Amino acid sequence: MKFKDKWALVTGGSRGIGKGICIGLAKEGCNIVVNYVGNKKAADETVAELKALGVNAEAAQANVGKRDEVDRMMDSITSEHSLDILISNAGVVDMESFLEITPKAWDYQLETNLLGAFNIGQAMARYFVKSKISGKVAFVTSFNQEVPNGSQGVYSITKSGVKMLAKVMALELAEHGINVNTIAAGAVITDINRKQVEMFPGLIDRLNKIIPLHRWGTVEDMANAAVYLCSSDSDYVTGSTIFVEGGIMINNGMMINVVDE
Repeated sequence: MKFKDKWALVTGGSRGIGKGICIGLAKEGCNIVVNYVGNKKAADETVAELKALGVNAEAAQANVGKRDEVDRMMDSITSEHSLDILISNAGVVDMESFLEITPKAWDYQLETNLLGAFNIGQAMARYFVKSKISGKVAFVTSFNQEVPNGSQGVYSITKSGVKMLAKVMALELAEHGINVNTIAAGAVITDINRKQVEMFPGLIDRLNKIIPLHRWGTVEDMANAAVYLCSSDSDYVTGSTIFVEGGIMINNGMMINVVDE
């Protein structure tokens, strides 16, 4: 067991990639705090699944884009548990062409994806330093941190920002023994990109052809990367990105939102 007696906070942990990472960590003995925004039912169901794996688990409500809510959640959790791991996974996306992006869509994605990552990242870093904990932090980004995707401009910008956030944190927190990295996810069918699949007919089959490994990623693929980055196996890895995207970036992966004629 890589994480026996350790506790992890996973933001956006009730569904999709976040839930998959929760399960992956729990299978290695990690106790989990499942952060959610509004879907308590989904969070409670995830907590029940984690407990069935033999670990302790609980849900914690907070919108990471709101600093007061993050501080409240952190105070509540750390009054009961000693945290060792942060998985910053909460994220949203709006599908809009650049000319159609609205200030509302910009603010919505920036607040959750980038400000939210900063809020929880700084709060956890301060906790680690104050508690003298050599913690692990992993931000879930996307291969769009490197290459833009049509109709996902703001999302791509936010993920690029999170990449730099992680590098800044890694640089300044290294002296405290804190490792900070990102997991750049490829195409995985979750709630966040279901609209993209609906907007572009044939996208699933098209990507299966474009991706060198000829399949979409799974939440388990992402969880495997998280387990590595949060364990002692990665003690000499910081400020880096693990790309879990099946090789799409080496095969014009940025040209995915195209409908075949």
